[in-house]
Amino acid sequence: MFRLLKRLVLLLFVLVAIGTAAFYLLYFRRTSLPPAPSHGRAVPAIARLPGLSACWIETGKTFSRFSIGMTAGGILVKHPAGDLLIDAGNSSHFSQEVSVYPFWLRWKLQSLAGQLNPAVPLPEMLRRAGEDPAKLRWAILSHVHLDHAGGLTDLPRLTVLMTREELLFAYDPEAQAKGYVLAAYTTVLPKPSAPTLQFNPKPYEIFDESADLYRDGSVVVVPLRGHTPGSAGIFVNLSPTRRFLYVGDSVDDERGFDERVGKPLLLRDSDNDPALANQIVSKLNQLHEKVPGLAILPAHGRSAYKKFFPAGPLSCVSAQ
Repeated sequence: MFRLLKRLVLLLFVLVAIGTAAFYLLYFRRTSLPPAPSHGRAVPAIARLPGLSACWIETGKTFSRFSIGMTAGGILVKHPAGDLLIDAGNSSHFSQEVSVYPFWLRWKLQSLAGQLNPAVPLPEMLRRAGEDPAKLRWAILSHVHLDHAGGLTDLPRLTVLMTREELLFAYDPEAQAKGYVLAAYTTVLPKPSAPTLQFNPKPYEIFDESADLYRDGSVVVVPLRGHTPGSAGIFVNLSPTRRFLYVGDSVDDERGFDERVGKPLLLRDSDNDPALANQIVSKLNQLHEKVPGLAILPAHGRSAYKKFFPAGPLSCVSAQ
């Protein structure tokens, strides 16, 4: 009996060791990336705009008590010229929407993106932040993956700002077959023939193209092509000293731009162009070193959100 118990304990120890090693390899082990080519900085002129604020709209979270905690949802920008929603999190009908996929893909989607399903639907979270969903001026997506675009289907119809590149990806049957984007979501998106966002050859920070949404410097969009063909980063400038760049899934947490490391093995296959995606990580690292006062917010990096929004979800931050 004692010998059997000893063997069971040894087996348990081996299984725990294997599981720990596998988890480390899948999630914690990262590959160092080369630095980005040196790039001059186009320093923006930023002024305080009365009435401008940004609010953390969290619809889903996981491991929230730990440093590796993840968040989902988006950011509400309250602007005197009309409010903007940046990303929308998962749809409240996520489970039904992915049920059309084969078992293995459905299990993968449920195990990863599905862990961030909304506890409370997006429209209700917006109302709790003082926003009437029907009065939003725009929504903009960092990219069209299902866990960023799905919440749009819960909202009243509104203009979604997207480039032609990202719209072509959204409508691509091959991308839809892989589960990265859902065909059902195209009903709330513009057609590729009528894109609603276009970059101009105007440098901004270390980016060669940009789009100033309100034409007042408060919200400026730059291309971050790699994770998806039309991934975008959104600068929100509340004041000269209180700014953030929302980068979607260009990095999955602060380690990416802090340490200039690629995504963990578990998440690498979500990059449409891995080489280009890694170049963007290096570019964000360069920006972080050049402008250390700029907060960089990965879409799912809950620790980064907590630093910029110290009062937590549903709190709003305005100019200092």
